[in-house]
Amino acid sequence: MRRLSISLATLRNRLLPAALVALALAGCDRTRGNAAPEAQAQVYTHFTPRTELFVEFDPLVAGAKSTFVAHFTRLSDYTPVDAGTVDVILSGGNAPTERFRVSAPRAPGIFAPTVVPRATGRRNLTFVIAAPGLEARHDLGEVVVHGDAAAALEAGPAPGTVEGEIGFFKEQQWTTGFALEPVQPHALRESVSAPATIRPPANGAAEVVATMAGTVRASGDFPTLGDPIVRGQTLAMLVPRLGSGTDVASLQADLATARSQAALAQADAARMDRLYAQQAVSQRRLQEARSAGQVAQAQLRAAQDRVSQLGGGSGGIALKSPVGGMLALAPITNGAAVQEGDLLFHIVDRSELWLEAHVAEADAARLQEPTGAAFDLPGLDAPVEIRVGDNGRLVGVGAMIDPESRSVPVILAMTDPDPRIALNQNVQARVFTGGTRTGLSVPAEAVIDDGGQRVVYVMRGGESFSRVPVRLGLRDGDRFEVLEGLRAGDRVVSRGAMQVRLAAATPEAMGHGHAH
Repeated sequence: MRRLSISLATLRNRLLPAALVALALAGCDRTRGNAAPEAQAQVYTHFTPRTELFVEFDPLVAGAKSTFVAHFTRLSDYTPVDAGTVDVILSGGNAPTERFRVSAPRAPGIFAPTVVPRATGRRNLTFVIAAPGLEARHDLGEVVVHGDAAAALEAGPAPGTVEGEIGFFKEQQWTTGFALEPVQPHALRESVSAPATIRPPANGAAEVVATMAGTVRASGDFPTLGDPIVRGQTLAMLVPRLGSGTDVASLQADLATARSQAALAQADAARMDRLYAQQAVSQRRLQEARSAGQVAQAQLRAAQDRVSQLGGGSGGIALKSPVGGMLALAPITNGAAVQEGDLLFHIVDRSELWLEAHVAEADAARLQEPTGAAFDLPGLDAPVEIRVGDNGRLVGVGAMIDPESRSVPVILAMTDPDPRIALNQNVQARVFTGGTRTGLSVPAEAVIDDGGQRVVYVMRGGESFSRVPVRLGLRDGDRFEVLEGLRAGDRVVSRGAMQVRLAAATPEAMGHGHAH
C-alpha cells in the first residue's frame, strides 16, 4: 500500500536538492549506518470551485525553513496552472500575520514557496493563487508551528489525511486526459431497456421497382449512393423487354404500316366530310369514316411507343422518384437487365429518422408519457439521445401487446440525425418513461468493468486513489445511478479511470516519481 504521508527523505527527492534546506533535527547523528528518525511530511488536498491544491511540506518549526511543494490544477480542464504568484499565509493564534510569496512556478503546476515561520502555536494556513484569468483562496485550517525540531518529530499526519492504495502522480494526471467529479444527488429519468431499430419515417422513404421486365438505361448521369434526390426527378429509363418472336425489323414495319393506314383513314374521313356536305353520303357513313381514322391514329401511337422503347437516351419508361431525399440503395447499374418487381432505387429523406423500440410486456405498464430515448452506437463517444420537444418528438405508443414478440412498440422521431446513424440498424435503447427520481450518480465513463465487477476510482488525496466496487441502478443518458459503494462528496475519477487502473496493475510502469 502506498502511504499518502511521506517521509522527509522522500519529499527531498521530489525537490531539486539545491532548493531544499534540511530541517535542523536534534540528535540527528548518523553512526554505523543508522539514520536518525525523520519527521513525517504534512500533506493536504483542498478544492475550490475553480482549483485544486495538493501540497506537501515539512512540519513547521519556528525559525527553520520549510519548502512547500504546492500543485495547483485548473478544474475546468484539469491542467496545471503554469503562471502566476502564490502567497502562503499564516494567521491567527494571537500572533502577527506572516506572508510568504513565490512569484512563478518552478515547473508547470508546481510552486515551491519557502516558509520560515516566527511565531509558534496553532496558526491558520491559507494559500492564495493569482494567475492569468484565475484567482483562488484555499483555507486549509489549523497547523502547528513547533518550537523545536524534537517536537516536529512527534507530529503526525495532517488532520483529515486519508490513505489510498493506488498512487497516481499529478504529472501523470495532467497529461492523461484526467478529471474528477464530486458525487452528488441528481434528478434521474426513469427508463426501460428495449431492443430498437432505426428506420425511415412512414412517408419519408420510397422504393422504385421495375413495373415490367426490361433493361435500365441512364437518362443522364446514372445516380449513385448518397446522391441528393428531388421529388419527381427522373432517375433512369426502363426499356421493356421484347416479347418472344418480336424483332426490331418487325416493329419498324408495323410502324410504317400504322402510319400508312392512319394517312389513308385521315384522307377517307376528309373525303366523307366533303361528300356529306354535298348530301352525297349518309351521316352514318361519315361517322364510320371518322371512327376508322381514330382507330388508325391509336394504332400509330402504339407502334411509335413500341419503337421508342427500344432505344437508349430518352427511350423507355421514365423512372421517377416519388419523394425527395438521398439515394440510400441502388442495387443495379446502367444497362442492367431486370425482372418485374425488382428493386431499382431506394430513396430516403434523412431530415428525420424514427427509432422504433419494442418494450417488453413486463415493462409496458411503466410507460407513462415517454419523454425520449438514448442508445449507444459503435464509434460514438457519447450515447445518442432523443429528447421530446428538443431534437425529437413522440410519434406514438402501441395500444396492444404484439402476440408474437409480447412487446409494445414505441416510436420516437429524431430530427437532423447524426449522419453516422445507419438505416435498419439494430440498437439497444433506453426509453425514458416520463418518471424521475433523485439519487447519487456518476458519469458512465467513470465506471470500469473489472472482471465482471463494476468499480470506480475515488480520490483519497491529491495523488492517492482507491478502487471502490459499486452497485448501479438506472442509466440516464451518460450517467449511472449509484445504489451502493459511494457517499455524497466522494470525488470519483470521471475521465482517465483506465489510466488509474493501469497504475494500480503496474505501479512500476506508471509511478517512477515526480519530475520536479
